[in-house]
Amino acid sequence: MRVLFVTWPAAAHLFPAVPLAWALQAAGHQVRVVSHPALAHAVTSAGLTAVPLGDAATLPEPLGAGRPVPAETAERLARLTEALDLTGRDRQLWAYHRDFLLPAARDFQPESARPADPHPALDGLVGFCTAWQPDLVLWDPTMPAAAVAAEVVGAAHARFLWGPDFFGWAAERHAAAAERLGAAAVGEDPLTAMVRPMAERHGLPVTDALRYGRWSVDPLLDRLRLPTRQRTVRMRWVPYTGSGVLPDWLREPPARPRVAITLGASVRAWSTESALLTNRVLEMVDGLDVEVVATLDASQRAQAERIPDNVRTVDYVPLTELLPTCTAVIHHGGHGTLCAALAHRLPQLVVMDPRAPMEAPMTGRFLALSGAGTGVRADTRSGEVLREGLRRLITEPSFRSAADGLYQDLLAAPGPAETVPVLERLTRHGRRRNAAPPAPPAPAATSAARLGGTP
Repeated sequence: MRVLFVTWPAAAHLFPAVPLAWALQAAGHQVRVVSHPALAHAVTSAGLTAVPLGDAATLPEPLGAGRPVPAETAERLARLTEALDLTGRDRQLWAYHRDFLLPAARDFQPESARPADPHPALDGLVGFCTAWQPDLVLWDPTMPAAAVAAEVVGAAHARFLWGPDFFGWAAERHAAAAERLGAAAVGEDPLTAMVRPMAERHGLPVTDALRYGRWSVDPLLDRLRLPTRQRTVRMRWVPYTGSGVLPDWLREPPARPRVAITLGASVRAWSTESALLTNRVLEMVDGLDVEVVATLDASQRAQAERIPDNVRTVDYVPLTELLPTCTAVIHHGGHGTLCAALAHRLPQLVVMDPRAPMEAPMTGRFLALSGAGTGVRADTRSGEVLREGLRRLITEPSFRSAADGLYQDLLAAPGPAETVPVLERLTRHGRRRNAAPPAPPAPAATSAARLGGTP
């Protein structure tokens, strides 16, 4: 069959899907990856075929949270935030969804668009799908235009989740507020507002399938998932962190405990004020009897007030090569880094910049509750206090034991190759236009029977 992946143009969105794309290719299926031209090199470096979605003249640059929010949209979101009346952790989850994911979706599916307006991303997707005729479209949660294109050509389609299902979670909070206060008081769900003009452009009803897929492939640990009623196909997270050449220094085991520092591609690309984070993590490791490898690019190195003697800085090295040699990892809290470290059974310390918290509060809380690490704010702890926390992470066996337990949880889910037959079956039943797929099989004792079970 022909399988099309559609992803928002960031490595953090692409990399989690790469092992499944490899598994589909290994099973004999044709795979293509559609995204902004800016992502084409990352796609081809992974051994996959890239399909640029237009060009710089037709598509906006992907800015996500960096793009100005129209006044009308900001006012609507402010009213909705008040109506949701969220507290505690739910308030943090909504803030991340509102401030990071919705802007990313608006990059290519603006709420203000009318059906008759130009829709560069949607029109490019419909054009390619019409020409190539995919059987299955797996799309990024921030790219519902792909669902519209799939429905237009009658392809089966589903979301591929690279993190918790914030869109499904937010929709259920929106529905609860509308039932409590009335639909007029709450207003339209932001995702529905993006999907509606695209659906009307092609004469389609606005359905849950257009907003959340006919099902979702979910590679996260059960304990990391948000509670939603969306149908899921479970899959094990297999880390892919890019390709590269193995450096000489990484070929030999370290003489001292090695600690990795990585602030993630997202911080490099989207954060304009990462000096606090960079300097705090370097201060944290200064003076410890450890060998530190910090993946910092030229701009981050320029922000460093001082690079300690025990720190080796490298612009880039694949985490899948670095982490197996490490005792612990310090990072920014991204789900890709979190899951890569889980796959290597490493204790983790998440350092959050409060000006751009992104996923850090969620992943830090998860690590603290699981016992496999902790999360700290970069602006509220001294370097000495953070240093002592890192020392405990390295020396106390309970952290490694908890990380081992999470690794076993990771192995309990079916791998990408085991997931391929499930997608084949769902595609056969879902290829008919507007036909809902059968429910994924119920969990059972064997891995083959477990495929597709809803947690």
